[in-house]
Amino acid sequence: MLRKRSPPRRVPTSAENRAAVADRRTRAIEEPLDVRLRTRDPYPILEVRNPLHGTLYLVLLPEFPDRASDLCTCTDFARRGLGTCKHLEAGIRWIRGHADAPPLKDPVSRMSPVTTWKEIDRRLAGKPDAADPEARRLRRPGAVLFESPSG
Repeated sequence: MLRKRSPPRRVPTSAENRAAVADRRTRAIEEPLDVRLRTRDPYPILEVRNPLHGTLYLVLLPEFPDRASDLCTCTDFARRGLGTCKHLEAGIRWIRGHADAPPLKDPVSRMSPVTTWKEIDRRLAGKPDAADPEARRLRRPGAVLFESPSG
């Protein structure tokens, strides 16, 4: 059986590429993406999570600050051929603003990122004590990042 060949993909113009990259940079700023540094050694690896969509991707920056070999595990990065995506843009913005941030602590690295974020979401969905200041209401769900996996 012969397979039907797909028509060749249209190559976007450089103006379209610039607009698409600008769109990803804008979305990295506007969307509520959570960024966590997983490790700095041998190079920065970040977790970028979108709580609205329930997605989590890894951003790898092997030659940071050079962007030539940056990677993201999302499908937009893999399919579009732009060399960027909103997760990568958010990760780069975050690491530039948090140059001295330590990587996640050891107990967290043993926990699954998906499990950790599900627990944070569960705690955020709980009824907060309206009398507490906002910082304390947010601290309770975020405490899961510093708890041991058993408790």
